[in-house]
Amino acid sequence: MRITGFFAISILLCIPLLLNAQSGKKFVSPHDFYPENSKIANPPVAYPSHYSLLPYPYDNVNLSNNFYPQNEPSVKFNAKYPNYVLAAWRDFSTGVNPAVRRIGYNFSSDGGTTWFYAGQELIPILEVNHPRASDPVVCSDTNGNFYVATVSLTTVGALDLVVYKSTDYGMTFTSYSFAQGGGANDEDKEWLVCDLTKGSSAYKNHLYMSWTRFGTPAGILMTKSSNGGLNWSMPVQVSSGGGVQGSDPAIGPNGEVYVVWVGGTATTDIIYFNKSTNGGAGFGTEQNIAQGTSPLIPISSSAITFPSIAVDVSGGPRNGTIYVTWCDSRNGDPDVFLIRSTNGGTNWTSPVRVNNDSLGNGKLQCWPWISINEQGKLAILYYDSRNGVSNTNIEAWLARSTDGGQTFINEKLSSVSFTASWPNTDVRFGDYINIDYHGDRIVPVWTDLRAGGSNQEIYSAVIDLSVGIKNISTETPREFRLHQNYPNPFNPSTKIIFELMKAAETELSVFDLTGKKIFTIFKGYKSAGTYEAEFDASKFTSGVYFYTLKADNFKETKKMLFIK
Repeated sequence: MRITGFFAISILLCIPLLLNAQSGKKFVSPHDFYPENSKIANPPVAYPSHYSLLPYPYDNVNLSNNFYPQNEPSVKFNAKYPNYVLAAWRDFSTGVNPAVRRIGYNFSSDGGTTWFYAGQELIPILEVNHPRASDPVVCSDTNGNFYVATVSLTTVGALDLVVYKSTDYGMTFTSYSFAQGGGANDEDKEWLVCDLTKGSSAYKNHLYMSWTRFGTPAGILMTKSSNGGLNWSMPVQVSSGGGVQGSDPAIGPNGEVYVVWVGGTATTDIIYFNKSTNGGAGFGTEQNIAQGTSPLIPISSSAITFPSIAVDVSGGPRNGTIYVTWCDSRNGDPDVFLIRSTNGGTNWTSPVRVNNDSLGNGKLQCWPWISINEQGKLAILYYDSRNGVSNTNIEAWLARSTDGGQTFINEKLSSVSFTASWPNTDVRFGDYINIDYHGDRIVPVWTDLRAGGSNQEIYSAVIDLSVGIKNISTETPREFRLHQNYPNPFNPSTKIIFELMKAAETELSVFDLTGKKIFTIFKGYKSAGTYEAEFDASKFTSGVYFYTLKADNFKETKKMLFIK
C-alpha cells in the first residue's frame, strides 16, 4: 500500500528515527511520488537568471537558473571529447507541492567554463508510461555518447530504471532504454558507470548500473549493457540482503567491477564493498571495509550520506589503487574519510581524515564524492559548515591530493555561503552532490541556496589547474632555491622561478599578512629542474602577500606586493 497525503509527510519526517523492524537497518522504501496534477499556487519571486561572478579564487556559475528547486546533481566529462561536459539534476520546475519530478540538464563545450543554456532544459518525456523521473546520473562512453540514468515513475505508481541517451554531446536526448523494473518492486538510487579502461579489459564500453531494490530480492543489484544501452542484462545480486542504500560502482584497470554502499543500524554506519572479475556476471562475498558512528546530517531530511569510490587506471605508480570516501562521526561530529586498497580490495588502509578543520569542533562535513583523473590525481567534493553559524549554514569545499590520498589541499569553492532549506519533504535538499576530474579541469556540481528561501539552484565552480608552470632549463640545479617574483610590485599577475636540485614533492603557495594560506599555485611531484610559475592575483585585494616554496626538507618564503 502506498501512503499519501499529510500522513505520508508526517512519516517521512520521522524516517531518520525509524528502523526497519525486520532487518534492523536504517533504510526504508523510497519517497512517494505524487500525481502530476498540481503546480505551485503562488510561484516564488523570480531571481536574476545569472548571478554576478564575485572576486573569488574560483568563479561560481549557476547552471540551472530557475527559481523553482533543483537538486541532486550529477556531472561527467565526455570520454571521447572531454571539452564537452554534461550536468543533470532533479528538477521541480513543473511542480513542488505536490512534487513533480523531472530531469533538468545543461552542457558545456569548453570544459565547464561556460554553459550552453541560459536556463535549464528538461529531458523530454520519451517514454509515455514513465512521465516523471528522478535521481539522474550522468555517464559517457568512448564513442562520445552521454547517458542519463533515472529512477522513473510509471503511470501505475511503480519505480523503474530508464536510461536516456544523447548522441550530440549532451545537447539533446532523443532515445531511451528500459533498464529494469516492470514488477512489484521499487527500484531506487541507481548509479551508472562505463568501462573506459585503455588496457586489457574485455568489457570496454560496457555500461554497469547498480541500484537499491525495495522488493525481492532486496538490496544492491546490478545490470549491464554491452551495446550502448540498447539492451540490459538480468540483474545480479551484489549485497547479501536488504537494509542498505547508496551504491556506487567503479571500474578497475582490467575491467574489474567494484561497488560500495552503506548499511548498518540507527547508530552505526557500515561501508560495504564487493567486486566482480567477470564483467558483472557475478560477485563475491561482500566486505565490511569501514564503519563509524552514524553522522547527524541536519541538511538532509532523509539522514543519508552515501559512500563514493574511484579507481586509478592511469597506468602510473598507483595504477589499480581503489579509493573510497564517506562521512561518519567517529570523532564526535561528521567528518570526511578516505581509505585505499592496492590489492583489488583484499586489504584496506586505515582511514585518513580529509577535511582539515579542528578535530571535534562540532562542525559538519558531509556528502563527499570522489573523482580521479588520468594522471591519478584525486578530487573530493563535500559540504562544510566550518564557517557557518550553524550546521545548516554550509559551503561547497574541494579536497585535492596528488600523493594517492595521503595528504590533501582543502579549498573553499562557494563564493557565498548559504543555508540549506526545502519547501517540503518530497523536494528535500537531496542526498548527494557530484564531481568529475579530467586533465587539469575539475567540474563540481552542488545544490546551492544563496538566492534565499527554498530556491535551490545547481552551481559549479570554474576550476582549471593548468597554471602557467613550466620547466625553463634542462640543467640540474646545485641547490633548492626560490627566486624573487617579477615584476614586483605587480598587477595583476607575476612570475615566480624556483629551482629543485632533485625530484621532490613540491608545494608553492601564497599567504596573506595574517599567515593564512589563500592560494596554492602548485602541489605535486616535480623532477629536478628550474621552473617558472605564474600567479594571477586579479581576484584578490591590493596588498602585501607572501609566497612559500616547500620541497623535500627545503622551505623558503618571500614577500611580494600587489597593486591594482
